[in-house]
Amino acid sequence: MLPLWPVRVVVIIQARMNSSRLPGKVLLPLPLSAETTVLGHVVARARQVVPAASVVVATSTLAADDAVAAAAQALQVPVFRGDEQDVLSRFVGAAAAHDAEVVVRITADNPALDPAFMRAAVAHHLATQADYTLTTGLPLGTNVEVLTAAALRRAGAEATQPEEREHVTPYLRRHPELLRLETLPLEVPAAVAGLRLTVDYPSDYALLHLLYSQLPADFSLTDPAGLPALLVRHPWLAAINNANTQVQP
Repeated sequence: MLPLWPVRVVVIIQARMNSSRLPGKVLLPLPLSAETTVLGHVVARARQVVPAASVVVATSTLAADDAVAAAAQALQVPVFRGDEQDVLSRFVGAAAAHDAEVVVRITADNPALDPAFMRAAVAHHLATQADYTLTTGLPLGTNVEVLTAAALRRAGAEATQPEEREHVTPYLRRHPELLRLETLPLEVPAAVAGLRLTVDYPSDYALLHLLYSQLPADFSLTDPAGLPALLVRHPWLAAINNANTQVQP
């Protein structure tokens, strides 16, 4: 059963087709022989946090992203389209268009997000009356950001640096004197915490293909009989993409 949040919580999924290392990654099938795409898994997991109508895909107005918009519509997900580079303004617009009071920001290349931790992040954010909440301790590609729509609007009005516009939340993290910032430490088994569960390189996709081939589509990060047990049986899985690097804004 979905939680009954006291405010309107909207999950906004940032998605695009243009990727220099793995073009079209968000619409790749996962696993390789499946009908469900990477984006489809992200949407399914987001729908375990908020009602379906409160999940929004935010993509660009580029013609290349028509495919993202069409895929989202096929999943019966509302779409908001905005500037390709100014992703912050895109989020501000999406939040306003869907009357969000609190926004959960996730990206369409992170199909292993754990809904239980996403719900925990929203609950912590609301309980602490934070402006911005970031989870830590989870595998790369599964931590979550939660922010108020008011903080998002403030960032949209005040952020000036290119990376603050492109990556949405750096302005908030850089101004603890202006905003209430919360960090929510979370724990998963050590072998799980060290995984790279985002899709940025072909080898990232290869790892997630193998995980989705062996585990249920809704696998969690903590179920002892699921991902942790699989890593015990096949510890080499972690080596598939551990040489890849991630640029942090």
